[in-house]
Amino acid sequence: MTSRTLKLTAFATTALVSALMAVGCSSTKYDPYDVSFDNIRKDLSPELRTTTERDVDVQVAIALMKDQNWRMFYGDFGRAFHTDHPSRLTPFPVPYRTGRPR
Repeated sequence: MTSRTLKLTAFATTALVSALMAVGCSSTKYDPYDVSFDNIRKDLSPELRTTTERDVDVQVAIALMKDQNWRMFYGDFGRAFHTDHPSRLTPFPVPYRTGRPR
């Protein structure tokens, strides 16, 4: 490519990216009190994140999933490294820390 072609390509690319950024950053203000037909037609269920859950419900489900995963991880870790029960080598009775004997 010649120098002129490279400059023209660089200018066109810069102009295109600038135009796309300007269009992508502009947005209209959302008015929650606008009850026109067009506004309702654009988003029939504004409070729902999925087909049946709100944002809060999704966040609660994610928090519960993370909590359960960590608890299962610690349980697996205890079983893998044999720290989930006291030693069976002692001649004295040792209470289990979980409250459920094995």
